[in-house]
Order: sequence, then structure tokens, then C-alpha cells
Amino acid sequence: MTSTDVRADLDRVDAILAAAGLPGRPDWPVVKIRREHHDERPVTVVRFQAVEYRLGAPHLTVVHDDEGTLLGYTDLTPRPGDLPNVERARQVATEFFQRVDAEYAAGLTELWIDRHEETVETADGKASVAGMKVKNAHRNGRYAWAIVGPDDRIITYERDIVWNGAAARRATQMWLHDSWIAAHDGFGPPPAPPYAPVA
Repeated sequence: MTSTDVRADLDRVDAILAAAGLPGRPDWPVVKIRREHHDERPVTVVRFQAVEYRLGAPHLTVVHDDEGTLLGYTDLTPRPGDLPNVERARQVATEFFQRVDAEYAAGLTELWIDRHEETVETADGKASVAGMKVKNAHRNGRYAWAIVGPDDRIITYERDIVWNGAAARRATQMWLHDSWIAAHDGFGPPPAPPYAPVA
């Protein structure tokens, strides 16, 4: 991948984040850009980290398709602060869905809201990244959610996720989830359901 290709990818990420009202890219280098799939849809996965590519560590990752549709976003950076209550989480997530894609948001129906927590490895040991997960079903039969953290910050967003009810696990690839990526890339065991299978 040439420096021109990388610059074009970063410009597109900047535009996508700005359109969604998300904070700009952190002052971290891009450590990996990969061309993958979100089900059958080609996507670009762009990952930023403080020093180097390291699974399990804090990172910011953006997943978008060739039309610039934001399909996945996560900012797994530990930050202090209280989580929003259910009503506030609902409001922030709803407004975020509208900003990202108002037409898509019109097809969402809320399923539940609950606390969600991830763990990352920092220089000082393990740290928690927590938020309130607002999960929705879409009329297309797929799922979408946003996780709202302290200061109403969007921690994670995913959309157009397929669930395999018979297998009790997700079917869509998991480019925001490091244990799944490790298995996909041959560096770890396949995670159990509800994680997606590793092809």
C-alpha cells in the first residue's frame, strides 16, 4: 500500500468521523489498514494505536464500506467518569443514529439498554472501558447498537449485524473485537458463542 493510498484512507476516515459527529482521529499512528468483508460487503478496516499494532491494547478502529457508510467504530480508551443513565443513553444513541444515517435510523426499534464492559491491556495492567449499550433491531432483520460512555461519548457503534439464532452466535465478522481478530489471523483460539465463527 502506497503513502498515497494511506492518505486517501485517512482522508475518508476523517470525513466519516466528522459526518457522524465523532471526535477526530487520535494523535496516534495508523497501525493497520485491511480490506475485508462485512458479510458480503467489501469494507476497509482502519486501526489506530498509540505506539504499535498490538491486539488487546487500547485502540480506535473504523470500519466503512466503499460508499463511505460507517459500519463499525470503537474507541477502547479507558476514561474516568460516570456512565449515563438509561434515558440519557437512549437519547445520545438515538441522536447519534440520526446523525450517522437518518434513513437507516428510521428502521430501528430499541430492544434493550444495559451496561457493557470491555477490558484492555495498558502499561499499568488491565483497565476497563465501560458504557451503556443501546441495542436495536432493524426492519431489514439485522441489528445495530451504540455504546455510550462517560461524558456522552460514543465508545462503540455497529450496524447491519446478522445473528445466527440456530447457532446462538453472531454471523457477521467482528473487526472491532481483538479476540476474534486473533483467531481469524491465526494467533489465538476461536472464541466461543456468542462470538462469530472464524472462517
